[in-house]
Amino acid sequence: MRHRLLAALVAAPLLLIATPAAAAPQDTYAALGDSYAAGVAAGAYDPASGDCRRSARAYPALWAAGQHPAAFVHAACNGATTEDVRRDQLPLVPADATLVTLTIGGNDLGFADGVVACLQPFSTDGRCDRALDETERRLREDLPGRLGTLYGELRAAAPAARVVVTGYPHLLHTGTICTIGTDARRVRFNAVTDRLDELIQQQAGKQGFEFADVRPAFAGHGVCSGGSQEWITRFVLTHLQESFHPTARGQADGYLPAVTAALG
Repeated sequence: MRHRLLAALVAAPLLLIATPAAAAPQDTYAALGDSYAAGVAAGAYDPASGDCRRSARAYPALWAAGQHPAAFVHAACNGATTEDVRRDQLPLVPADATLVTLTIGGNDLGFADGVVACLQPFSTDGRCDRALDETERRLREDLPGRLGTLYGELRAAAPAARVVVTGYPHLLHTGTICTIGTDARRVRFNAVTDRLDELIQQQAGKQGFEFADVRPAFAGHGVCSGGSQEWITRFVLTHLQESFHPTARGQADGYLPAVTAALG
């Protein structure tokens, strides 16, 4: 992954919380995606994953630990874009995979640039608007085709797999006084996330993939919700790549229930 001022917001998916059916012994599970699927900011990183920063507390690793599939490939990587998944991660998906989870799209939109422009101290409304205008342009013009191509290639790579594609949570709590951006900027940032999730759901549906909407689980737990209620990190000055990512609790209590629901 590329080191940037902030590791791209990106963010997906899997583990069972209540009593869902256990994985069959022959199940083969592949987890793909960006930093949200890798588990950046959740800690307990696998040293062998290097800059990809794959965490044992990310939902894919938690699911695998609890369900014991016959094979588990965790290929998600910090900073990954749709093209990175196509080039570097899809070749690692076993042809006989029975389950694939994927979280991708945020980095293609330059969400990290939006975080810097809208949420860092001393930024301005004008700078934030320009950054989000560019994010919305990419969302309209670039990402639909990129997701469509990736999802089609994923279906071809794992024709028998059940595929669960996750969205992203609202990173920011609104309606409160907070030092992280203005309320108006937080509202617009979340609105862009909504449009991203809608696009992901739409494109995934064309391939017959399941969509896991994580926004309900994260409601009331974004930055500016206060203290232990926050399942998203704020600026992490010592490890900037961990800023504005789900915490370990966000992985376990936010992403996992959404994926469980998508699996039925």
